[in-house]
Amino acid sequence: MSAIRRAEVLSVDGEGGRASLRILDGPLAGEACPGVFYPEFGGAPEAGDAVLANTVGVEMRLGTGGAAFILPGAGGGAPENRNHFVKLPYTPLQFPATPGEIAESLVGVPVAVLPLHSHLAVACAAAGKLRPGCRVAFVWNGGGALPVAFSRSVAELKEKGLLHLVVSSGNCIGGDVEAVNEYSGLLSAAGAGLILAGIGPGVVGTGSPYGHGGMSASSSLNAAASLGAEPILAPRISFADGRERHRGISHHTRSILEAALARCRVAFPEGASGSIPLEGLPERHEYIPVGFGAAGLEEASGLTFESMGRTYTDDEHFFDSAAAAVWLALGGEAGDESEGSTGGSG
Repeated sequence: MSAIRRAEVLSVDGEGGRASLRILDGPLAGEACPGVFYPEFGGAPEAGDAVLANTVGVEMRLGTGGAAFILPGAGGGAPENRNHFVKLPYTPLQFPATPGEIAESLVGVPVAVLPLHSHLAVACAAAGKLRPGCRVAFVWNGGGALPVAFSRSVAELKEKGLLHLVVSSGNCIGGDVEAVNEYSGLLSAAGAGLILAGIGPGVVGTGSPYGHGGMSASSSLNAAASLGAEPILAPRISFADGRERHRGISHHTRSILEAALARCRVAFPEGASGSIPLEGLPERHEYIPVGFGAAGLEEASGLTFESMGRTYTDDEHFFDSAAAAVWLALGGEAGDESEGSTGGSG
């Protein structure tokens, strides 16, 4: 059951969609906690306002989702019928949206699929290094946070000119373009020099082989291939994660590759490829060691790479895989510093 609680707004960051709240009832009564509101649902609250907020994430002590989400207030004008298209349909929060223009295919369009949102900054920085001025689009799919506004990374990447278009597909909301599903989302981004497909912050996970938000990547691979692209997957790799199922090549990636029926190429950081056995991975895919990684990209882009509290120094291969996937998607055209092997399949 949902935990809808009364709360008082203590302060508001109007630019970032963040607020500070004091919870007035329930098990957190009297406590202050971070709050989030979304402009798609109405105006920003003000300090002193009495609001309702969903505190499930705080009460469950979730990590990324551990904030109180402010429910919209009443009011607003009559909505315009925009092609009979609504987001979050048949829920109390449905709202009208306008679909973007879509191309006919993705033939010739580079597509890299990312397993986690923390790979996005690395991928955008790699694209900026390898192909300065490249127009980068991110197709935001379900599997983590649904609202684009929840990502601080997207705002920073846009400000730095490393990300140019965000398409929110399916029940994801708040992108520059709204798309009905992943197929129309990818086609809405076809004019970009590079399409990245992935999920929002806070991947959903149950610990089971297929019960996780990372499975969105298999849908992205299948959709991109069916539309004429030759998608590249950045595998989820770690030698620092304390959970055995995520060490080496994550069980998320193994499940993704099993479910990806379309053949794809998988970009393995060259330094990690010899440490990860490929036995048991589907033979229909091609596993390619790539010499280009994320080293130096933080300094070049002015970004800081972090995932689950770990930095590039802590877990370099985790971040290298995203950079390697972009290198492969862009054809390896970079210069001496990006030379890598494109050896045969595993």
